[in-house]
Amino acid sequence: MNKMVERSVRDTKDMLPVASPVQQDDHPQSLFLDPDVGDLQSGSRLRGAILEYSGRGISGWIVDAQSPASTVSIALFVGSHCVEEGRTGRSMPARVGPRSVIGRPGFRIDLSAPGVRRRLARALRNALVEPKRAQIYLRISLNDGEYYEIPLFENYTPGELIVALGFSTADYDDLLFPSNNRIVAGLADAPPKEVRYICFYLPQFHSFDENDRWWGPGFTEWTNVARMRAQFPAHESPWLPADLGFYDVRLPETRRQQGELARQYGIDGFCYYVYWFQGRRLLEKPLQLLLEDGEPNLPFCICWANENWSRRWDGSDAELLLGQNHSLDDDVRFIDDMADLLLDERYITVDGRKVVVIYRPSLLPDKQRLFEIWRERARELGIGELLICNAMTFGEFDPRDVNCDAAIEFPPHTVSTREVPPTEVDAPPTFAGKVYDYVDAMRSSIGKIYDFPFFPAVMPRWDNTPRKGPRGHVFTRSSPEAFEVWLRDATLRAKGNSFSESLVFINSWNEWAEGAHLEPDSRHGRAFLEVVRRVASAEPISAQIRNSPDLLDCLSRQELEWAVKEASTHVEVLASLHRSGLTHSGVQRVRSGTPVEAEGASGNPAGSLLVIENINSQTGERVIVDPRYEILVRGWICAGNAFEASRQRTGFLVLSGLTPDGAANGGYCLIVDWHERVDVKEYMKAESKDCYFGFQLSFSIRDLPDGEYQLAVLEVGDGTSALVRSRHSIIVRR
Repeated sequence: MNKMVERSVRDTKDMLPVASPVQQDDHPQSLFLDPDVGDLQSGSRLRGAILEYSGRGISGWIVDAQSPASTVSIALFVGSHCVEEGRTGRSMPARVGPRSVIGRPGFRIDLSAPGVRRRLARALRNALVEPKRAQIYLRISLNDGEYYEIPLFENYTPGELIVALGFSTADYDDLLFPSNNRIVAGLADAPPKEVRYICFYLPQFHSFDENDRWWGPGFTEWTNVARMRAQFPAHESPWLPADLGFYDVRLPETRRQQGELARQYGIDGFCYYVYWFQGRRLLEKPLQLLLEDGEPNLPFCICWANENWSRRWDGSDAELLLGQNHSLDDDVRFIDDMADLLLDERYITVDGRKVVVIYRPSLLPDKQRLFEIWRERARELGIGELLICNAMTFGEFDPRDVNCDAAIEFPPHTVSTREVPPTEVDAPPTFAGKVYDYVDAMRSSIGKIYDFPFFPAVMPRWDNTPRKGPRGHVFTRSSPEAFEVWLRDATLRAKGNSFSESLVFINSWNEWAEGAHLEPDSRHGRAFLEVVRRVASAEPISAQIRNSPDLLDCLSRQELEWAVKEASTHVEVLASLHRSGLTHSGVQRVRSGTPVEAEGASGNPAGSLLVIENINSQTGERVIVDPRYEILVRGWICAGNAFEASRQRTGFLVLSGLTPDGAANGGYCLIVDWHERVDVKEYMKAESKDCYFGFQLSFSIRDLPDGEYQLAVLEVGDGTSALVRSRHSIIVRR
């Protein structure tokens, strides 16, 4: 089962019960679809019917015969891609004559919503590459963990399937501009509403007595980060702190630098985790110092991490270190103990109400009475009104179910994504963790809305191998470009919510041991911070996205038109590549020979520099590669004075053989992920006319003979070309 999908199942406003009752003592074979469906193994467990399945929507009713009054989770899948999720409505008991019955719990998956439409189009384009595998089915998940997969549209040809789902066959002729993409206004045209960006903040970067006893003297999260190792070839590990170093949050200079960095890049505040156990506080030092010396001088709010403290750091009670013994008598004291924070003039409010986040409110007994006491006590203390929010974790999404006022998305809990098979990333047998697709997770969140008040949230990446080693969970294909697409969409969703002002949460500012940090690191510098600054400043779509073929179809038609105006040459190149199928999977095939643009190119012009940061996550200058697997190369280049400071250029990665006949045996491929490296430019203290461009690309070398090949980059633009060579090479060895 795909646990990530299960975790993101949610109620939707369209899922209303239908009228027909189901008798509780009558549980015949399930009536899904037609009677001739022979592979449905539901036995007498399920009963229901699909009343409509078309391009407008899929609706019907489903009941769990063993628990008729419970709701059932529904998810629509195309192949391995989850398009939309939901639940049946709440069943209402009734009587018909002398018999006791229960209302049929109805559901409806609305396929006309723009966000769902776009996810469906994307999933269909992927699935129709192999029509035999283009299975469309409903996954019915029951409360005890059982699930059933009900096939839809089984006897349709691919062409008929497209039409049945409300598309035209012409919609798939142009992969760059799918005509059913959602159309949204840009940030400049969005309804005027203040959106603030709030980062979750982990106060685990200082030593304290309990940690010394449990983990060893001097333990902090830096201990985990320092010992991490790559778990498979494409694993971006390790990463180390850059600008701020291995800091200690007890130092006012460290916290001042954090505040300055956050303000510089558009972060409006921090949401500090609070660890409070029946009046006993852990990791309280940063918040205590925040009140004493004022650093970081930034708005803030708190999130009560009200779980047990265990060695696993994942909400599990295994290896319990400090337990939460929740009771109404104890929990009512929480507001009094937090009063000094809530009374601070910097505390974050929404519509005049102080934001208090509860990580898992379902663990609190008598929540309704507890929150009533909190609100009354907050008024007595002069704090004012509270906006109590639940983090959307562990399937507990709807704030109405836990007596809260609003919900806050909390990725990765709120995403659906493909689990990547270990063989796909060449993971060794020692790796017992999970690998997920970040881009797929990002796509599952785009356009997502709920029928309750909520604040959207995003994550820059996720990788908890620093804590769990080979048992960790890793999201591959994370990048500043994909993060920007996600953050732009979250901003638009925040502007459309029910509050007069809104927040977008980011998970997080400094979760270094989960790989979910915005603070500068040794791999990406300030690239993720730069994304926040660009989106917060309502700047146009970055060149990084325009030159990333795997992200272009995440954008609306209007956003793509802006991209065309900014870089029409590059979009034409990408469109050609899309249609030829070379980059549909994100992996190119190296072409033999050299590009024609290499003729007459200047070699290593004055001031030029090519830096290969890593090859398959290895930093050596000579890397042995196996031609059976794809190669991943990352780096950056400055072509010196060969070009003006313009983004209108094309790049090729050139592989030149180091044998006498190596030129004939070499190859090249197009650089499609081409982005400005502001962090490198700042580090080099370059002048404004100097250009530093980063790149990354995956390519196949199956046709290259064994031997050693030097790497170079050919830049072409404005009638000029320059070939810049590096000292790095790959050694192809079968």
